[in-house]
Amino acid sequence: MTAEEIIQQILSEHPETSREQILESLEIEKDKTGGLIAEETLLRLIAARYGVEVVRKRVDRRLLISHLIPGLGDVTVTGRVVVVYPPRTFTGEKSGKVANLMIAGKDATLNVVLWNDNVDLVESGELKTGQVIRFLHGYTREDRKGKVELHLGSKSQIEVNPQNVKADKYPAIEKFATKISMISKAQSNVNVAGTVKEVFPASTFNRSDMSTGTVMRLTLVDGTGEIPVVIWNEKAEELGKTVKVNAKLRLVNAKVKENPSSGELEVHVNSYTYVEVSERLDL
Repeated sequence: MTAEEIIQQILSEHPETSREQILESLEIEKDKTGGLIAEETLLRLIAARYGVEVVRKRVDRRLLISHLIPGLGDVTVTGRVVVVYPPRTFTGEKSGKVANLMIAGKDATLNVVLWNDNVDLVESGELKTGQVIRFLHGYTREDRKGKVELHLGSKSQIEVNPQNVKADKYPAIEKFATKISMISKAQSNVNVAGTVKEVFPASTFNRSDMSTGTVMRLTLVDGTGEIPVVIWNEKAEELGKTVKVNAKLRLVNAKVKENPSSGELEVHVNSYTYVEVSERLDL
């Protein structure tokens, strides 16, 4: 549909809305996106806010991550893989598998969702942290937190380390870690990497609903300082078997909290935290 056709459809379904109101909303969206998104695409976004369904027109553009909005089709994005989360299977009317990634572009980070056959690249180890990847023919959606994410379905393609892309133009993994000395209580989430200095045995505790949880603690150092790390439940059970003194540890999307007794800052690891343990990491 053309821009004018979308405007007319909104007006026909919402006669209480004026053309001037729609155009004013369009100008606001243009300002937000720096004029880099087509009017037709922005009007489809505005139409969706009015509950007006318009036919999706595919937009084949290689956009910067910061310019992405929900509702785009046939999108191509390139970025460096910062995190690869373990694949999951699902059942229901349709069964399949899904895997989530976090990539970093030249200007922002983006959550990428791989569906079904595309997950094979994760399971085989062909797609991994640190690589520059080009994702072609994806589509964008809004996640539960209101952020845009890129989905790769059956018509999508994935190019691992594409030959015509200069990898040094994309930020290195280590740039996404905050130095321990720079962690502050103003941060709600943090990415941090370092060496394990101490590991304390895991212990169990009783929750208010009488269920049992697990917690373990360790100390992480990185050359600028050290900080206690508190690891909860399934992550504690997992790391209790693998993490040792002098191991290298990378945490992505960990929580920063203040110990109520000592006032000391701590990094907390839960099910939403990506954890990588290795003999060597780029710190």
